[in-house]
Amino acid sequence: MNHKLLIEFMHLLFEFEKDTAGGLLPKYAQTIDGFKKWIREKQEDPIINEDLVLGDTVVTTEQHITIALVKVANYSKMYWRSLLADIPIATQENWMVLFNLWMYGAMTKMELIRIIAQEKPTGMQIINRLIQLEFVDQSDSEVDKRSKIIEITAVGQRELLNQMNEIQQVSQMINGKLGHSEKQQLLLSLTKLMDFHEEVFKENKSKTELLHLVLNHSKKES
Repeated sequence: MNHKLLIEFMHLLFEFEKDTAGGLLPKYAQTIDGFKKWIREKQEDPIINEDLVLGDTVVTTEQHITIALVKVANYSKMYWRSLLADIPIATQENWMVLFNLWMYGAMTKMELIRIIAQEKPTGMQIINRLIQLEFVDQSDSEVDKRSKIIEITAVGQRELLNQMNEIQQVSQMINGKLGHSEKQQLLLSLTKLMDFHEEVFKENKSKTELLHLVLNHSKKES
């Protein structure tokens, strides 16, 4: 018996089980046929047509990625509204505020607004709505009296924990049929993107400065 081959097969089998575990819509059946399909697609090296020419215009890979991100964000909002519209948290934005306050603790309003990637007026509306629901509380900053410190309340923590199962169901749906390794790779790429944009927006650049930054970034990439 070829023990080395058997060990390699067992490693593949463990990877298959990890990639296909959980999820609402499994891509591969837990059968020999499902395993063979997983192996076949794992070995394939899909080629994505980088540039699509439409008349005199070239649609680049970056534009395809942007379209995909916008569409997935829209699908995410639709799934969220369908399952969670009738609960107090109600929106992704409310959940993001509560989740970040729970994870990172109290912070100023502006720090929180930057973390949830909202413009100031929209961020203020979200925070004020959660204050009215008694999910978060605000107090004067001891460092800067002009600033308000926001923190999650016991009521907000309880509401967040009560809805975790529903939030996980929505999260699984948004992740679709991606396997474990695909999710890890996607998370790595998205984290790099978020880190880049957080560095840009924490500097509170004006629209003119942002335009200048975009143009300079485009020149570096070309």
